[in-house]
Amino acid sequence: MELGQRIQSFGRVAAPTATTLFIALVSVVPFGIPGYGAVAPSLPLIALYYWAVHRPDLQPYSVCFGVGLFYDVLIGSPLGIHAFVFLVCQWLVIGQRRFVAGKSFVILWWGFVIVAALAAILEWAAYSAALAHPMPLEPVAFRALMLAAMFPLLGWGLVQVHRGIVHQEDG
Repeated sequence: MELGQRIQSFGRVAAPTATTLFIALVSVVPFGIPGYGAVAPSLPLIALYYWAVHRPDLQPYSVCFGVGLFYDVLIGSPLGIHAFVFLVCQWLVIGQRRFVAGKSFVILWWGFVIVAALAAILEWAAYSAALAHPMPLEPVAFRALMLAAMFPLLGWGLVQVHRGIVHQEDG
């Protein structure tokens, strides 16, 4: 295999991790909206979900864990909270992917709505445990709704990456 083919093959294999890390970085761009940090959705979960459904072989648990730690550092949360939340969600999605893989985008989205709700509950429990007092539920619910609402846009972008880069490897 020549160098160009190796680079192209590496790009296909690295695309899921690269898109997930890119979304993590974009999610911390300051918008200048007062109080946004308290309700900012965990956007990397969208990419983690998408790749767990479509290409779990290209985004193993170790990557999921690393993305969670990276995201915790980016947003300044207690280290390990998002690694835990992302790992639990990925484990559940991979175990249940037969219900959404290969189905319509609407079914994929509804599956994500369930995962976003679960992730919000897990985040709330983890933050409450880490801070030794229950956190308010309203921001958690709002974050889950925002995350579910943003899935079509980011999911569409991930579909394009999947079709244009990653899927070439299968052909």
